[in-house]
Amino acid sequence: MRWLVEDPTIPIVAIVIVEAVLAAFFVSTLKKAFLWAMAGMVVPLAGILLADYLVVTDREAIETTIRKGVSALQANDLDQVLTFLSPSAVKTRERAEWAMSLVTFTSVRISDLQIQVNKLTQPPTAEVRFFAVFRYEFKEPMPEAIHDIYAARFKVLMEKVEDRWLLTDHYEYEIAHL
Repeated sequence: MRWLVEDPTIPIVAIVIVEAVLAAFFVSTLKKAFLWAMAGMVVPLAGILLADYLVVTDREAIETTIRKGVSALQANDLDQVLTFLSPSAVKTRERAEWAMSLVTFTSVRISDLQIQVNKLTQPPTAEVRFFAVFRYEFKEPMPEAIHDIYAARFKVLMEKVEDRWLLTDHYEYEIAHL
């Protein structure tokens, strides 16, 4: 069942193909039975789409958490940023407080989001990788600062606490020089 709500592409494509074949049969024979069969195929298609819409998977919840965290960073709302951090995320908390005390973010963009969930751990954990580009302005003019952009790949570790995914640690690597 998890495959259905994680990525329902295969059953949706299969139903669309069946619908196309039934439509071709109807057009060639003009028999109403094919129309009824087409109408009958709409029911499982609607069920699949409804299940995909209503069921929030761990991957979707993690992606939502990451996107909300990015929005909080872009809004320069430190208190909101900290709500996405686990109490054990000491290094990340210190990094966020330090960075947000020095700069005002003007843009934060992420791409190449990859999420791996491990439900076998207790609590469940996840590893998230992405590329991020931060554009910022220093709060106080700093003549030695020549860059107002920071880009790097990140690995973020998360854990599920109650019904929320919280960040426990982060690693930056492959810093890009833009």
